[in-house]
Amino acid sequence: MIVPTYNEKDNIDELVQRVSKANPGAEIVIVDDNSPDGTSDRARELAKSYRMKVVTRSGKLGLSSAVMEGFATATGDILVVMDADLSHPPEKIPELVGRIESGEAEIVFGSRHVEGGSIENWPFYRKVVSKGAALLAGGLTKVKDPMSGFFALNRSVIEGVTLDPVGYKIGLEILVKGKYTKVAEVPIRFANRKAGKSKLGGSEMLRYIDHVSMLYEHRRFWLAKYLKFAFIGGIGAIINLTLLWTLIEGFSVYYLWAAVAAFVVADTNNFIWNRLWTFRSKGSLPVQYSQFLVVSIDGLMLNLILLKLLVEEIMPWIGLPEDKASFYIVLSQVVAIFLVSLFNFLANSAWTFRHDVRRGRKTD
Repeated sequence: MIVPTYNEKDNIDELVQRVSKANPGAEIVIVDDNSPDGTSDRARELAKSYRMKVVTRSGKLGLSSAVMEGFATATGDILVVMDADLSHPPEKIPELVGRIESGEAEIVFGSRHVEGGSIENWPFYRKVVSKGAALLAGGLTKVKDPMSGFFALNRSVIEGVTLDPVGYKIGLEILVKGKYTKVAEVPIRFANRKAGKSKLGGSEMLRYIDHVSMLYEHRRFWLAKYLKFAFIGGIGAIINLTLLWTLIEGFSVYYLWAAVAAFVVADTNNFIWNRLWTFRSKGSLPVQYSQFLVVSIDGLMLNLILLKLLVEEIMPWIGLPEDKASFYIVLSQVVAIFLVSLFNFLANSAWTFRHDVRRGRKTD
């Protein structure tokens, strides 16, 4: 039984008592991130009366890495992970473990979203966050509650597997990278924490999004890279179109010059975010920016050719009304941006960020 903790002194007594009562003789491994409230000290006191190990780390290093340290410390072949805030029912541990012992599954999740599962009095925003997180992970697993922090697994599932969680959902990481053929879910009632404060904040949500994107890259490297590139490109497109419209309508700039100005601003934005996020680059910034601009200028030339063709040839041929010309110019720009996006992605992957792509493939 692996329990990561941070400021859970007020919950630790009840947790240990309920775990030990439901699972007599079970080994409990508390991995504490040097909680300032004295969680480690209280856990060590309890270890005098219960079968426990207490690992105190140097600081707040994160839930997922704490679980991994717990895996290394635990001695059993079946590993159970749960939160310390009493939101997970320890009384369900025998059922999770039993599914593994019977051979029904190699990894079992305590699920809020299967028949019989439920959530106790969650506010609306928590439900929205949970649903959104599950939707993001939908392409990675068929498990209905992959966000659950309450699960059991056979140690063989993670033996020889490189886990690199960047957020707080280690279970999802194991579902994607683990070695197993059968997974099961057991319904649980997810309760509100008994004491203390939730650790879920905006920074954890952002880390989760980053974590999910890395897991998609593990499964479908090029597709995930392109989707990230396209997502950033979509933001750049909004910047591009907004600036284009403003220059044409507000300042009466000739549409081709407006397109050039919109391109420079949007492309710089795209480079920054693709370097930081899509390719996680370690290359020379000046060199890569120059290469990115060269690729983008090629794309711009194609963009301008397509835009000119659409505006001066196709639009008049179709007979679109001139009083809505600026609207159709923007619509034509949407089409042009879409057509050059794949070219930009392939060219930057093969040239600008080629070393980062190779580095990323090696770490998958």
